[in-house]
Amino acid sequence: MTIGERLFSIMKEKNISMPELSRMTGISRHTIYDWQRRNTNPGADKIMVLCEALQITTEELLIGKRSSVPTAHDTSVFMDGTEIELVKEYQELSESKKRRLLAYMNMLQNTKEKPVMERNAEIVVDNEGKKLVKINAIRFKGKRGVNWNDVEEYLRQFVGDIYEIADSNEMVYIGSELPDEYAHSKYTAMLKGTVAKAKANASQGIPELVDIAINKSVESNRKTKHSKEAMYGWYRYDSRFALPVFGDDGAIERYNIFRATMLMRHAKDGKVYLYDVTEIKKETDTLFGSEDLTQ
Repeated sequence: MTIGERLFSIMKEKNISMPELSRMTGISRHTIYDWQRRNTNPGADKIMVLCEALQITTEELLIGKRSSVPTAHDTSVFMDGTEIELVKEYQELSESKKRRLLAYMNMLQNTKEKPVMERNAEIVVDNEGKKLVKINAIRFKGKRGVNWNDVEEYLRQFVGDIYEIADSNEMVYIGSELPDEYAHSKYTAMLKGTVAKAKANASQGIPELVDIAINKSVESNRKTKHSKEAMYGWYRYDSRFALPVFGDDGAIERYNIFRATMLMRHAKDGKVYLYDVTEIKKETDTLFGSEDLTQ
């Protein structure tokens, strides 16, 4: 019996309908209906929510093993002190953070270890109270232009990762097409000078740029070639980042601020994937010193 089949068996046993489960969990009726119609399993980010709503353990849903739901008081029977603390901390998380954690755990279990290149990016607030990603190093700085093959290789470390947009709690997946599209798209090929180097170095802050994305807009897919990977259309979010300007002594003198569009596709599998970072423009009136950018 699959997880999906086990879910609907438990629902029948407890006399819980799809609309009722939708209200109890916040999962759309369409999603629950699709699990049954297509005989598919719920995603990892839905498992804990379903178990809490149905008042069952994850073991019961995943492998059919029935047991009472453990509490923070009786977990010591089979957990050490560190594990008990982790359970307590998990129970105190918001639902969105629980989903994010479960999705991240699922990603870790299903991906191979990959080399992680050095990053130096953080989310800060400017003197107007707006968030941006401060990147403290210039990794790509070729005198004759950017080596986009190096940027493509750098971006491969993010493939398979999942990030959450803080403003909308939407999960964003990093697919295998991002490195190539980011480094070799028609938009990238047109870039020169400051903006080209800005896009290249913005690659260091991909997780943070997704995190602070705001002002979502939606447009339908118009190209046949994207009929599957963008079946449900395209999303555009605004994001911002800061890059350092170094003085003759090698110290950071100030930061140039850029705004950008995070282009995402809503795919046939129902997931949202980051596709490219476009429309990068320097904010001409915003040259900040380090003291103007705070965490």
